[in-house]
Amino acid sequence: MKRKYLEAFLEQQFPERKEMLLTQFDRLLELIWETNQNINLISRQTPQDDYWTLHFLDSVLASLICDFSHKKILDFGTGGGLPGLPLKLLFPDSEVYLLDSTHKKINAIKNIIKMLDVQSCFTIVSRLEDLDYKWDGFFDVIVCRSVKILPEYKQKMLKILKKDGRILLYKSKLMEDVKLFEKVKIHALDRPEIGERKIVEIKKIMKR
Repeated sequence: MKRKYLEAFLEQQFPERKEMLLTQFDRLLELIWETNQNINLISRQTPQDDYWTLHFLDSVLASLICDFSHKKILDFGTGGGLPGLPLKLLFPDSEVYLLDSTHKKINAIKNIIKMLDVQSCFTIVSRLEDLDYKWDGFFDVIVCRSVKILPEYKQKMLKILKKDGRILLYKSKLMEDVKLFEKVKIHALDRPEIGERKIVEIKKIMKR
């Protein structure tokens, strides 16, 4: 059972909260799996056991390079609530905003948040480029796991970040869109149970 891989990660990184977190991840898996039978949040070809590695463990790898405590986090293109919801479980004092342009998906995620009973976890139904000015300079971190970054996304992402904010892009082999950004740091977080995984870190650079 692939749950053991997430369990080992939590034992190493969050030992005092491991059991509580595993209970929460059990519940998250149940809720996403049930919801996915009616609304296609995640590929239905993915076996349930693979959620532990391909989705949950993969989502939380960013915690190895970023402390999300007390941060305002935007999950751009959240789909099934990933990586936003797993990161929220690890960092309960963070504020997580799950952005997707599909009403049906966001309504499903709203219900998952309610059933999961987590606080300071919000949803936004919008395309990224349509976010209005009230979000400018709002977020500490933007995470993006499943969206190819287009040129029109780049400027908006930088605009809604705080001056010392950062973008974390989850990548594997396809990294052409990373060339849009000037200075990047690539963290190699490959794991045999997941495969190739890079997290590309982009810090907002304030022009003098």
